[in-house]
Order: sequence, then structure tokens, then C-alpha cells
Amino acid sequence: MSLFVAKVKNVLSGDTVVLVPSKTAQFPAPERILTLSYVRAADSFEAKEYLRNLLIGKEIKFKVNYKNPQTNREFGDIQSPIFKSLIQYLLEKGLVKLKDNFSEQDGDIYYDLHEVENAAKLNNLGVWNTSAASDNVEIVALTENIIKKSQKYPLKVIVEKVISGDRVMARLVVNKNQHVTTPLLLAGIRAPRTDDANQPAATTKVAQQGKAFVEEKLLTTKAELTASIIGESQTGVPIATINHPSGNNIHEKFLEQGFGEVVDWQSTLVGSTAMMGLRRAEQTAKALGKGLYANPTARPSTAGSAGLSSKNLKPGSTIENAQIAKVIGADTLVIRLPHSDEELTVQLASIRAPRPNDTTVTTDHSKQLALVATAREFVRHQVIGKNGTVFIDGYRNENKEMGFDARFLVSFKYNGNVDLSETIVENGWGTVIKHNKATSHERSLNWDKLIEIEEEQKKAGKKGLFFTGDISKVLTVGTRIIDASENLAKAKTFFNGFKQKGRISGGYHVEFIPSANRVKLYNPREGLKLTLILGGLSNDKASALGEEGLKFMNKKFLQRPVEFEIYDQDKIGSFIGNLFSTTNTLVPVQVSLLEQGLIKVHELAINSNPFAADLIKAEESAKASKKGIWSTYDEAKVQAELAQNTAALNQLNLENLKPKFFDIEVVDVDSTGVLTFHHLDATTVSKFSEFKKRFNDFHLKIPSASTASVDLPHNLTKAPKKNELVSARFSENNKYYRAKVLNFDKATNKYEVKHLDFGNVDKVALNALRVLPTQFNLQAYPSFAHTTTLQNIVLPPSKPTDYLTDALYALEDLTFDKKLVISALPSSDPSVEYEGILYDSEESLKDSTYTINKQLVSEGWGIVDTKLVKPPVKDYVSELLTVQKKAKSSHSGCWEFGDVSFDEDGAF
Repeated sequence: MSLFVAKVKNVLSGDTVVLVPSKTAQFPAPERILTLSYVRAADSFEAKEYLRNLLIGKEIKFKVNYKNPQTNREFGDIQSPIFKSLIQYLLEKGLVKLKDNFSEQDGDIYYDLHEVENAAKLNNLGVWNTSAASDNVEIVALTENIIKKSQKYPLKVIVEKVISGDRVMARLVVNKNQHVTTPLLLAGIRAPRTDDANQPAATTKVAQQGKAFVEEKLLTTKAELTASIIGESQTGVPIATINHPSGNNIHEKFLEQGFGEVVDWQSTLVGSTAMMGLRRAEQTAKALGKGLYANPTARPSTAGSAGLSSKNLKPGSTIENAQIAKVIGADTLVIRLPHSDEELTVQLASIRAPRPNDTTVTTDHSKQLALVATAREFVRHQVIGKNGTVFIDGYRNENKEMGFDARFLVSFKYNGNVDLSETIVENGWGTVIKHNKATSHERSLNWDKLIEIEEEQKKAGKKGLFFTGDISKVLTVGTRIIDASENLAKAKTFFNGFKQKGRISGGYHVEFIPSANRVKLYNPREGLKLTLILGGLSNDKASALGEEGLKFMNKKFLQRPVEFEIYDQDKIGSFIGNLFSTTNTLVPVQVSLLEQGLIKVHELAINSNPFAADLIKAEESAKASKKGIWSTYDEAKVQAELAQNTAALNQLNLENLKPKFFDIEVVDVDSTGVLTFHHLDATTVSKFSEFKKRFNDFHLKIPSASTASVDLPHNLTKAPKKNELVSARFSENNKYYRAKVLNFDKATNKYEVKHLDFGNVDKVALNALRVLPTQFNLQAYPSFAHTTTLQNIVLPPSKPTDYLTDALYALEDLTFDKKLVISALPSSDPSVEYEGILYDSEESLKDSTYTINKQLVSEGWGIVDTKLVKPPVKDYVSELLTVQKKAKSSHSGCWEFGDVSFDEDGAF
């Protein structure tokens, strides 16, 4: 009779086993139930357990002696290395009896087996031992006491059948004489059914694989398993955690293979620590695409941390040594990946920080904003600049309708094993998101622990969002924020206080860095912001590596606590001073920027900085090391260029020291004493005459209604902007002239315009303005008007006594309607072209020393300005001072009552 090889999968009784092929391509593997021929086992736990311990999971050989054609039940015998016949082996030990219907008609085997049974009887073995205590195992119901006992001392459990991947039939050994037979649900997991015809074939296959996995680990094992009953399902089925003596967690291993998913509602039963392990196992299956999670949509490949980038990250990844670069909100961070400068915006999984529009805690919007800022400030204080481990728990896709960006959802551990999410909830600065089926993939791996912490804090009602009293008592950020750099006037009120304090520490951090030499500081407790310019550094973009410098500053100082000192301020409200990274730092941040060659010193501003010597030394070090902007620095070449530029500058200065002489005609004198004049050389006069004729002829044409017309004039249809060039009709002669819009007078509803070619100012209505044609703009015809002041002369003041008006009349009388000659030098005032000495040829024939400048001073309507005397006019100024002395002594003009005084705005 043929022998077959098989593996014992289960033991149904003391004489019946379930066999599966040792090797097969079929899945699930076909089963055969084999009952031992000729014998019958006692209906006892002892007999069954003996056979289970003897054969379970073992490879054996078997033969079939007989098969019942009606029931297909097979009867036979089993061989193994320790026995040739299991029937005979069990008879020898008295564990089975020969059947009553077994007789001589079955052949010689009848006599052989009777001989073995008789020997067992004589030796009082097994069932033949009448003096031994009987196997009185009582099957009892699962009571509350048994459940509590299992939770304190896990009970031995024997898995008798696997129904599905998450459900087994088990025998709980309460004590030697009491057992419980009951179905059990494996705690924390849910597996698909193996017999659901409506589910996809792939899911059914996974269900069968999960069932086979549990059979292998729990059914076909001799390991002594234990179980704790932790609760029951809605249908009353007990839920148990099953423990393996090896220490391996069968629940986690099951999920790691993707055979099931975590059951959220069992979180409070299983406990946060165990649930965290289950979720991590589930996450591993998702990351590796196993079982139920096979063939996911786009899953990036993994990479080692040395080549880590956001492109090869995915849920399940772990990032060691990541740094918190910025805290955007209490639940949103910017992390800097290790071994690179790449930064990635992430969100804490399952955590929701307070939002500006929330009203659940307070309906006072200002307090809500302070609450949001306090939560953010708490997280910033905890983790900014710290390194730790980032666990990517999930991924949230972009949702344009809700305004959500695509983000990795993470947990962050720092300072050894401190979990940031737990810290936030423990201190009441965030709540835990309750996930549904659609967002289950966004859940934190320690969600269960977070829920426990949140419930504890809600009951306590003492911290953050969970505070049951006045929310103002937990706010560390004020409801009002003052910007000391809002404008110059406000900055002045803070300047002296800052300056007197010297080095300021405590509470300030860098809130924002607009450029390498400028930072925005913030003290949340005091509610004070200010802009600090790093003193001594160049503000020229060409003198700095803008991107590199900004990156350096952000990496080192953004949101970090700092100290600072202030020694000056600019004209728009910013403060100028030094920034220090820590209390122990002796030199300012500017030194590091200069040492890296990321910026240059400001040649003038450096002298005001108390650390000027350190800054210059740092820049010299960068030059020597050829760092940053000094990478191509060649000192010899620079010195040669400097010498060349100096020579050119000296030559230019010599040219500027030589006065230029023009024949001119003064056409306007403004209220500050600036004269506007025309050149009277033949070429300019001819060109100006031609221009005036063409311009006048153009504007004599009937205006076009179309703004696209270039051959006809057209009126402005909307209000012009300040400094816009237009054609303006002069109110005195109704002719059009080129003009620039200076201002708009709301009282008169008129525009103040300055005529470009004559210098005079006029006020006209909108209907007196036309578009300046392209053929007459300043590129085609540069302005024919030029400006000058009287060399080293200022006009007297208008307050407290108005001498200015008389001075202007006197100047007009001396200059208007005359052909003059000007000796002109370049003006030191950028808004004026020249500083000039005016000569009247007719008067010069009478007195060779006569000048209009001298005449104005002698009449007492001009005051000599000696603040800046250029070498070519030194003698001229000396002569004016002599003339002014005579005017004073004779009390001429503004000197009628002695010295004159200027107010603060016109200080002389």
C-alpha cells in the first residue's frame, strides 16, 4: 500500500488529524482528514493534547486503509521517525482502545494489535489505569472574573481552529480542571473575509494568505501561547491579545504583511503603546506595498540619508538628524534635510493648532490671534534650530477648494525621545484630529497616545486651549503689537531708550530676514517689533552675494533668540546697530558675514560702528582666503585700478574747477533764488526758435478725439500723475508749452505745472492739459532751460521779517530783460546745474569789477555763504565779504536792524 508525505496542520481529537501537502503549488493548500483505523480515542482533553504535542506541525508519512464511499472519510495509519505505526504507538501507551467491531476477520493485524493492547492493560497504562485520577476537565463559560484574571495573568491558550485572519476558535486554560472554549478576535486588527463573494479576487487572496499566516503562527505550533481578554465586540465576541513566548507580536507581524488593517475603535481597549506598534506595522505594509496595499498609485523609491531629498521621501520613511529651520504655525514646520540645504514644509500628523478664525475657545478675535501666536511661540521655543528624527506618518494631497497644499504629515522626536506632538497636546496648544475613513491615511502613528493625553488635559482643564477659566491667563503673547520701525516719528520715541540700554537681551528673536544686512526683530512677550540694519555693512546689492548671504542668515539666525545694540537710525524708521547670536558672543553677526565673503563693509558707515576694527579685519581675512565675493580678488590689480581712477578723478576735478562762460538770458527766478536761463549762442537760439514754431503750429490744430493719433493733438481724458510730462496751456497767453505736473490743488481743482523750457510754475485746469507728443519729448528736444544759483550767496529769510520778497524783486530787476554772461561751476546741489557769477556787459563798461552777485550783496539783499568755498572763487568770496561788511554798517536791505536770523528749516 502506498505511503504519502504530508504535514500535520491540526489535531481534531485523540485519533483524528488534519493533513496538508508538505509541498504544493495550490493555494490554499488542500486538506485531508485522516482517522486512525481499528482504534478509538477517549473523548478527553489529555488524549487530544498528547497527540497535538506529538504531531502538530510535523512532516509525517501516512497510508489510507479504507475510505467510506458515503462520507469520504479516510481511515489509515501514520509513520514518523519515532514510530512505524501511530496506531500501535498509542495502543502501547494506553491512549486509545481497539474498536468493538474490530475482529479476526480483519486479518493477522487483529492479533498483533490485541497483543499490544493487552500489554498496556497489564501495565495499567493510560485508559487502563483505574487507580489514576480521571481527566475531569470542565468546560465553563467565560465570566468577568476569568476576563479580569487574564488581564492580570495571561491565560494559556490553545488555538483549535482559524476561522479567518482576525478570528480563531480557542481553548483557554483557566486551571487544570476548567477550560473555556470560545471564538476570539485578534485585538486591534481587522482582516477581510475569505468567503465574501462580493469583494475583489485580490482581496480574497489576501484574506486567504492572512488566514494561512495565522494558522502557521498560532495553530501549527507547539509554542505555549497565552492570551489576555481586553474586551468584546459589538456582537459579544471576546477580543484578545495573544502572546508568543518568542516575544514576537503576532498582531504586528500580521499587519506588517498587509493582511489587515488597524481597528480604530479598539484603541482604548488595546492601549496607546500597543496601538502605536500596530499603526507602525500597518504603515510599513503601506510603504512596502504589501498585501492589501499592493500596487498603490505613484510610490517613490527609497534612498539613504546621504542622498536624501524630498523627491525620494514617502510615508513610512524616517529622516535622522533633520533640523527645524522655521516654525510657521504650531502644527506646521519647515525642516532642513540632513546633508543638504533643501528645506521642506511639513505638518504634524493628527495635530490641529488654533486658527485665527476659530471661535470655540473665545469669540474675541484679538484674543484668538494672541492664542494662535502663543501656540506658535511655544513650539518655536521648543524646537527651533534643534535636530531630531522625523517620522513620515502620511501624505495629504493638495485640496484647492479647501486651500490645502500637498504636505507630508510627520511626527518629530528631539532631545532623545521627546515627541513634539505629545508635548503640544500635553501643554494644551493643539487638539487631536478625529480621522474618518477618507483621512485614515493621514493619521499619526501615535494617534492613540495623543487621544489619551488630550482626554487627560480636557479633564484637568488647566492648560492652553483646554483652560476652563479666562483664556487671557494662559496667553504669553499680547493682543497688541507695536512696530517701533513703523515710521521715523515712532522710531525716534524708542531710539534713546534702546541706545541707553546698550546690549539688549531677553525675549527678542529674529522674526524675518529681508536681506543679508537687515533683520526684523520681535519680542512676543512685550509685543514689540523693530527693523535692525546691521551697522557697517554695504547696502549695495552689487557688493553682496544676495542669495548666499540671505541663506546664511536664515540658516543661522531665523527665529533664534538674539541680543542687539543700537547706536543710530536711518531716515525711514529703521534702527542701525549690531546683532549678537548668543549672550557669550563677543563680536556681532556682521563679522561672520564678512569672514564668509558674503558682503562688503560700507566705507563711510563702518566708522560709526564700535566694532569697526573687527569688521575690517574680517573682510581682510575673506580677501586673503578668496571667499565669496572675493573669490577673484587680485590686490595688485585693484591697486592699479585705484591709482588709475584716482588720476582720472583728479583730472575731472581740475576740469570742474575751471569755470565755463556762456551768454545767457534769465527767464525766471523762483522763490528759493534759483535762476532759470537760456543760452544765447546762435545754434541754440536757432534750434529753440524752430522748436517753438513747430510746437505752436502743432497745437493750433483742432484736437483729435482719438488718443492713438500722432498727427493731431488730443486732450487728457484722465487725471495726470505726479511728474508726468504734458503739454500745458499757459494762463497768460493761452499758448501750449512743455510742462511737468508737480501737484494737484484740491481747493481750486487745478494742477500745478512747471514749464520745462522756461522754469516758471503755473496752475491750470484739466482741460488745459494735453498729451505731450512723442516728437516733442525730452529725448527729441532736451530742455532749453538751465538753472543756476548765485555763487556762495543765499537770499535772506522770510521770517520773522519778510526780506525774501524784496530780495527776489531786487534780483529780478538786476537780471530780467538783459543779455548777461555767466561764469559757471558745477553745482553741489543735484537739483541745480550750476553755481554762477553773473556779469552785466553794460555795467561792466562803467566798472570792470561789477557783478550782479556783488551788486545784490552791496544792496543788502544777498548774504554770503562761506560753508563751502571752492578754490577758484576764494578771492571772489573774500571780496563779497568786504562788500557785505559795508552793507551791514550802512544797514542796507536785510541788515536794517543788524544781523538776520533764519528759522530751523532754513538754518544758515
